[in-house]
Amino acid sequence: MSVLIMLLRKMARNYWLVICLFSGMLLCIALTSSMPIYKNAVLHHMLVQDLERSYEQTGEHPGMIAAQFTMQTDNAAIQSGIMSRFNGYWASRIVGNPLLHVTQNQQQVETVRFGLTPVDPSRVDPQVKRAAKFSMRTGIEEHVRLIDGKLPSPAKTDGVYEVMVTDSALAQLGMLLGQEYDVKDPKVKEAIRIKPVAVIVEKDLNDPFWGMQDLKNDQNTLFLPEKLFESDFIAKHPVIIGRVGGTAIADYAQFNLDTAAFMLDLKTNLAPDMLGKFNYSVSSTVLVPGAEAMTAYSEREKTLRTLLWSLNVPLFILITFYFYMVTSMLVERQKSEISVLRSRGASRFHLVLMYAAEFGLLAIAAFAVGPWLGVLFTRVLGSTSTFLNFVDRGSMQAEMDAESWKYAAGAVAAAWLLNLIPVFVATKNSIVDQKRAKAREGKRPIWQLFGIDIVLILVALYGNYVFRQRMTDLVKLGLDGKSLSADPLLYTIPTLFILGFGLLMMRLYPLFVAIFYRMGRKLWPPQYYTTLLLVIRRNRIYHGLMLFLILTIGTGIYNANTARTLNVNMEDQIRYAGGSDIVLRQHWENDAVSGGSAGPSVSGQPAAQAPPPDKIHYKEPPFELIETLPGVDTAAKVFTKEEGEAWLGTKSGKVKLMGIDTDAFGSAAWMKDSLTPYPFYDYLNLIAPDTHAVLLSQTAADFYGAKIGDTLDVGWEGIRPTRLVVYGIVPYFPAFNPNPAAGAKENDDKQRNPMLIVGHLDTIQNELGVEPYDVWVKLKPGANRQAMLDEMDKRQIKLEKFEDTIGKISESRMDPFRMAINGVMTLGFIISLAISFLGFMLFWLLSLQGRMLQFGIYRAMGISFKQLLGMMTLEQLLTTGAGFFIGIATGFAAGQIYVPLFQLSFDPGRIVPPFQVISDHADVFRLGISTCFMLAAALVILTWLLKRMNIHQAVKLGED
Repeated sequence: MSVLIMLLRKMARNYWLVICLFSGMLLCIALTSSMPIYKNAVLHHMLVQDLERSYEQTGEHPGMIAAQFTMQTDNAAIQSGIMSRFNGYWASRIVGNPLLHVTQNQQQVETVRFGLTPVDPSRVDPQVKRAAKFSMRTGIEEHVRLIDGKLPSPAKTDGVYEVMVTDSALAQLGMLLGQEYDVKDPKVKEAIRIKPVAVIVEKDLNDPFWGMQDLKNDQNTLFLPEKLFESDFIAKHPVIIGRVGGTAIADYAQFNLDTAAFMLDLKTNLAPDMLGKFNYSVSSTVLVPGAEAMTAYSEREKTLRTLLWSLNVPLFILITFYFYMVTSMLVERQKSEISVLRSRGASRFHLVLMYAAEFGLLAIAAFAVGPWLGVLFTRVLGSTSTFLNFVDRGSMQAEMDAESWKYAAGAVAAAWLLNLIPVFVATKNSIVDQKRAKAREGKRPIWQLFGIDIVLILVALYGNYVFRQRMTDLVKLGLDGKSLSADPLLYTIPTLFILGFGLLMMRLYPLFVAIFYRMGRKLWPPQYYTTLLLVIRRNRIYHGLMLFLILTIGTGIYNANTARTLNVNMEDQIRYAGGSDIVLRQHWENDAVSGGSAGPSVSGQPAAQAPPPDKIHYKEPPFELIETLPGVDTAAKVFTKEEGEAWLGTKSGKVKLMGIDTDAFGSAAWMKDSLTPYPFYDYLNLIAPDTHAVLLSQTAADFYGAKIGDTLDVGWEGIRPTRLVVYGIVPYFPAFNPNPAAGAKENDDKQRNPMLIVGHLDTIQNELGVEPYDVWVKLKPGANRQAMLDEMDKRQIKLEKFEDTIGKISESRMDPFRMAINGVMTLGFIISLAISFLGFMLFWLLSLQGRMLQFGIYRAMGISFKQLLGMMTLEQLLTTGAGFFIGIATGFAAGQIYVPLFQLSFDPGRIVPPFQVISDHADVFRLGISTCFMLAAALVILTWLLKRMNIHQAVKLGED
């Protein structure tokens, strides 16, 4: 207890340092523990989205697990064993499994077929051959609707079993409702009489209850109440059981990765595991519809885990540096105490053990709180749609699990060991060693002597060279680089560059200050003269602060540039490929022959197949129906013929022919201005006056050797070509990718280089032919796309094509890779600001406390409070301000050098628009505001401390 009290008192004396050290540990643990939480939350969200999409496409409930087992033996003992094994397995592994969250459970048992004869032949035809079977389904009464009759009695009534049948069964078996029938079959051991009392139909066919089997095939089935069937037919076994099965409906919104793995295993192993030794006696059918959507999640989990570690590498480097800086400050303040203890006989082990106990208390406290802060971090990560843009994504489940506690424990151990390194180094010094080290303060630091800054820069530049070579090889081979986009080195190398470049600037920084000093040497007031000399001669004391600011601000800028670049390029690719907000095509009626024959003739013989017309004639649907839809800003007709053909001189080749209305197309299409030498609209205006004018893609111009003014013959198969004039050549055009297709042959120019000709729609329709065209729709800001679709249904607009570019962009923001990039880099940016503020305030607070004697002497010499404040302001500008501007410059330099490597996240050879590094001045503004806030806070604290300072106490302290 006395040791604990001593440690607590020691921590209380340095409470600012302890708070900052605890904050760093907390951030480290929270960041580490958030990774598995975030990974599971993202994959759970994606899993639910995929399952819902599968449900919409197939109509099969993705949470359904269904199994049917058909008996291949009539041995009662074996059948009882199979049913007992099935019931136990189904109850424990399916219904009672906490992974599945089963909401509905249906078990089915059917007997073999048997013969039926009417009790009263006068009312029912006895000559009809009737073969029926008994069946039981759990809870069927709640999911059917009575067409006629009443629900059967749950018990045997006057020796008669009341049953339910379908309408088709009533007709198939030639039965009348309310009439009694006897079971007459040699396979039936005792007399059984039944009476159909109810005709039933499914209440709701969309109910998952009917997912495995609805009632349409039950044309010879007699349904008995569950309890009655179990007591009289399963227990007593009067009729041979033919089939047993079950259908469980699970709440797929609660599924996680463990559930996905279990379901995949279930699809393969349910029948063998359940049947065991009875496998030879049964044939089985297992249905797990959701398994198809779950197959990729084990691979996704590995990729996302690697990506998260890779993305967080710069943050871990930053936090490690923060630990070292804070612990070094803590040890620096206690060097005298450590040296005295060492000189009085204390071993290094005892001193390290003392600090280990102190850091251990902080680590335990951080471990108790950190993972819950990690849950909060996960909510921040999951709520980002783009960089620093937050949305309410309520379906993201951030929950603690055992994996996150393991990660947190690892982070605690790593943080504890990292904090002990400066202590271990400091404990080797005695008082004599400390005095010697103080006398050598003017010497260059070790990193300058060994050129660590140059080494880091060379390593970072070599890494850039290696990745660029790999990217070049990928383009040559036509491969996808996504496997390299999660490489940790891709995220570590920029941080090494920022660190190395920052150290290089700090090596050169005293020279710049010296030049600045000499420029106004005869003009500086005494107080500024003193400050400049201090910064020049004793700049080593500022190295830690400046490097910390450079690293945090540079990393923040780099993260911002990376996230914004990836977001903008991803969305630009989707917009460019789509062409407009929505692209649709109405159904065009035509005279083309459908099917293989013209139908039966009058005589009943098949008619001869009608010959296809020479040319298919289309009837254009009303375009005004689309133009006047709610939310539509502009609608443009865009005809596209993928298999067009063009001739120029002796050359001919396949081209993509596009017909447009220039005015409407210019308003509806999306195009990035930097893709063409002149504004996109100028090219449309160029061809607008001449109906035979066309634009040619650069690939087509290169292939044909065409130039402006040349004439082309353009058409397609079966159409007489028309002559058009080249008015302009464009490298890019909306929805046209000029890059060679993946896997194209090396020497096939037509295949490797897609070509485009853009002309007037009216000319193509009048001179070539009228064929179905697409409609490119630009929506008004904030338009409701669902309302537009509802209106289409009201107007009975038949669509053959509907591509929603806005929806694709929203869907892309839910991609795990993009969510990880946006979330981690947003969090990294925020953490960079937070720990830079903590480190800055800590440094200046300790610096001011350590220089109280110096300030007292300045005041005693006659320097006014205002002049003293001016000195400290200049000192901060020369150190903090310099670190801020070097950090910004370093971050932008790293962005220009390393952000282009993220082309590996796409297909590097087919990116359109070309990959472009994006910077946002708002990010620099945020950093500038935060830095100004830090400076202002430091000045306020400085002013407060200087106001409280008594000169006589400072002078007396110097005398002592």
